[in-house]
Amino acid sequence: MSGFHEIQYGRLQGKQVGVGVLGYGFMGKVHANGYVKIPYSFDRPAAWPKLVAMCGRNREKTADTASRFGFKGYYTTWQDMVQDPDIDVFDNCTPDNLHAEPSIAALGEGKHVICEKPLAMTVEEAKQMRDAAAGAKGKHMLCHNYRFFPAVRFARQLIEEGRIGRIYQFHARYLQEVGHDPGTSIEGTWYAAGTKSGVLLGIGCHIIDMARFLAGEITTVSGIVKTYNPRRALSGGGEETVRADEDNIALVEFESGAAGTLESSGVSTGRKNRHTWEINGSKGSIAFDLEDPNHLHVCLAEGDPRLKGFTKISVTGGGFPLSTPYLPPGHNAGWEYGHVHALHHFLDCLVNEKPVEPYGATFEDGYRVQLIMDAVQKSSKTGERIVLDYH
Repeated sequence: MSGFHEIQYGRLQGKQVGVGVLGYGFMGKVHANGYVKIPYSFDRPAAWPKLVAMCGRNREKTADTASRFGFKGYYTTWQDMVQDPDIDVFDNCTPDNLHAEPSIAALGEGKHVICEKPLAMTVEEAKQMRDAAAGAKGKHMLCHNYRFFPAVRFARQLIEEGRIGRIYQFHARYLQEVGHDPGTSIEGTWYAAGTKSGVLLGIGCHIIDMARFLAGEITTVSGIVKTYNPRRALSGGGEETVRADEDNIALVEFESGAAGTLESSGVSTGRKNRHTWEINGSKGSIAFDLEDPNHLHVCLAEGDPRLKGFTKISVTGGGFPLSTPYLPPGHNAGWEYGHVHALHHFLDCLVNEKPVEPYGATFEDGYRVQLIMDAVQKSSKTGERIVLDYH
């Protein structure tokens, strides 16, 4: 038949899942973008996200962002949004200090909950969230998006297959330059402004989670935490004391006996968002660089010794985990696809009754990362080597 044929969007095959996103800022936009991309990024999506509502305190900005992404409507209080019966997934993209209360309330209403990292501001808050999730009807996931990069998942595959052998070392760095200039105001330095979370909570949590995801549980921590610029100017005049850390380095030991170093910094001049890690094992080594996210560097000890060395492997296309079907091999997927794959994984777990772990981070994982970050802070103050207790 020729002519125009109207598409009936209400008749999409497969389960539809109602989504509510709390927050219209950077992460709110990233998550909304992920839901929009799911239907065409997978040949057979596990579910169709139905964008029910976005929520934010600023009515004008919330309405504008919600309309741009195609949400049905918006709320100005999260208390109203958690009551919406059309919302199956409550996606918390608020600042760090607003993770606990809305997430716990949504779990109490029987919603499935996704929360941005870090899980909370303190160990006590993280434990409350972990405990609420453990007894809840709905599923829960902490959005550590870097677990869902194809190169990272391929690295885990190689480790699980024994290709790297026994892991000896894990080294990771997450470096940004945002606060390197002492003249930058408080407002211009994300880790010192707003919730004043600091670099360790802001980006250090990512490499701690990556260490646990790839190399196993961390058992001991020795840490150094630094604030190089203890006072910064306020944009409106005057100065304010900086309470947030600007740099931290931790020496860690894993349950397997492996050792590692973890560093996150907001004062690394010239580094915009450098997230790198390397694993050295008895049979090989693997390395990753977020600035080149579609490749994994692999060195395997077996084979011709004259050819031993790192090979740069493109993880695009078939044969690798988490490829994007509509992109042919060699056509690189961008940073946002870590979130696309993470959110799709969560939807798959909901509709097909699959566990979120081990590939997705749960609130239990977030709680353990929070304990490790707290140990880094304590070790820096006391000079002690901290033995982790995860109870």
